[in-house]
Amino acid sequence: MKRLSLVLAVLGCGVAVSPFVAASFAAAAGGSTATKIGVIDIEKTLYETPAGKRASDKFDKARQAKEAELAKQQKELEKDAADLDKQASMYKPDVLKQKRDDLEKKFVDLQTAAAKAERELAGQRATLVQDILKQANPIIEDIAKQEGVDLIVERGSVLWVDKTLDLTDKLNAKMK
Repeated sequence: MKRLSLVLAVLGCGVAVSPFVAASFAAAAGGSTATKIGVIDIEKTLYETPAGKRASDKFDKARQAKEAELAKQQKELEKDAADLDKQASMYKPDVLKQKRDDLEKKFVDLQTAAAKAERELAGQRATLVQDILKQANPIIEDIAKQEGVDLIVERGSVLWVDKTLDLTDKLNAKMK
């Protein structure tokens, strides 16, 4: 997941820098090109707009349901482990070993289920962001035209930006 974030950040920086490179080539060739760039913070849109809040709430309910199910399984596993520890002296060594092996298998299964749930939630989160972007794209395009912006990048892929280039509040005001 960290590798994907790094790749997206590098690509975002490349997209953000490429107009500057093109502009400097145009200037060197005797032409004059001024590129105006804007920034949108999609995370802020997710948390501050009605559409984003609805999507975030839906995601949070799914996350909480998965966490509750995993917590239930973990408590059962802890109870089984405590019961086995209490009753260990009553079992023959080979039976005790088998019960511990079974418990260990349940633990591995729980870890696998947790990793699967994490992947599913990451996929749902990505889908949520894509859905908001689909809804926001026409609005972003209108804002870009109104502001005379040639390029809009996501705030998460930029290390620093002048606040005057941030168009998030204009987007959020139009999102329903």
